[in-house]
Amino acid sequence: MINDFFTHPMRIFFLTSAVCAVLGGAIFFTPVDFISWHKFIFLHLVAALAYAGFLLTGLTDWTNFGGGLKKHAYVMFSFFAASFVSAFFSLFAAHFFMALFWAYLAGLCVYMIWLDRNDDQLGVLAFLLGILGFEIYYLLSGEEKFLNLQIHLHVIAILLVSFRVSVVLGKEALNREPGMQDAAFVPNFVYKNIAIVSVCAFLLASLFFEGSKAVNFVAIACGSAILAKLKEWHYKELLRHSFVIYYYLMQLLLAAGYAIYGASGILGLGLETNMLHVIALNGIIFSIMLIFNIAGLRHSGQELEFLRLSKIAFALVIIAGICRGFLAYVWSGFYIHLPATLIAVAFALWFIDFYKIFRDNEFSDDPE
Repeated sequence: MINDFFTHPMRIFFLTSAVCAVLGGAIFFTPVDFISWHKFIFLHLVAALAYAGFLLTGLTDWTNFGGGLKKHAYVMFSFFAASFVSAFFSLFAAHFFMALFWAYLAGLCVYMIWLDRNDDQLGVLAFLLGILGFEIYYLLSGEEKFLNLQIHLHVIAILLVSFRVSVVLGKEALNREPGMQDAAFVPNFVYKNIAIVSVCAFLLASLFFEGSKAVNFVAIACGSAILAKLKEWHYKELLRHSFVIYYYLMQLLLAAGYAIYGASGILGLGLETNMLHVIALNGIIFSIMLIFNIAGLRHSGQELEFLRLSKIAFALVIIAGICRGFLAYVWSGFYIHLPATLIAVAFALWFIDFYKIFRDNEFSDDPE
């Protein structure tokens, strides 16, 4: 079984990422430097494993890559394991091994793209090189902002990936509507590109004009651009399906996070840190949970019907982000411990369902 999980690395990486998310939530209840630890766990271990699992499944299909992935999965998992173990002794060493992880993943993706001469995947490659570059610069400089700004690199990746995901969700929703099996859902790539350019501009402004009001205005532009993308979902044939609703909520809260971040900076409300957590939890972590469910079901021969525990997990992630971002000033428990508990429970629930699905079902190609 474990051998099969490495043959199809999406499974081992998704499951391990979920375990890391549970540990990331639990770390807040231990007497350690949980601020540094939770950044490392969620932005590096959880996200890195999630992207690796997704790309080693999706990119192989998009580039028609026919080679085996098991040996690559072993190498990357070894880097992850070395990073995880070394984190107990030195976070610097842990970041070093994760830099090797990202470098190997980026190199493998470059190889796949080069073999296929596929320039449609350059956005994915730019994201990987961006993450790798920021990680290397953090190792060389020790400046925390190069860790914090990786949040927005992850958002760029989400906007890239979610375009493909929206095609799948839209088609699935229309296929379930009577008499609409021949209809097509075509997301607006212009809105997607505007949103990506806006977040790139925010990232650059934060990097070179830190503390400037310009950063806040660009943040509002990011929120507006992401919000504009939601127009394409405003059809009852789409919004009556739960998987579309979850996707819609993720994008809506992501847009709200950026817009309120900008407004807070302009008006001096001091909510920027809270909104960063909304972006991280309701944007990045929620998207990871969404991908885990969609890819996990579609590549296990299952219908795209979220399981009961997964629906509970989605609700918990949303509540965690709202608590940390909007209710933290009401009660101190909303600030750390309740969101941490909700995230840990959410990924534990996902793990319970999908460990059994992965164990009991053969890996299947994407039905599309």
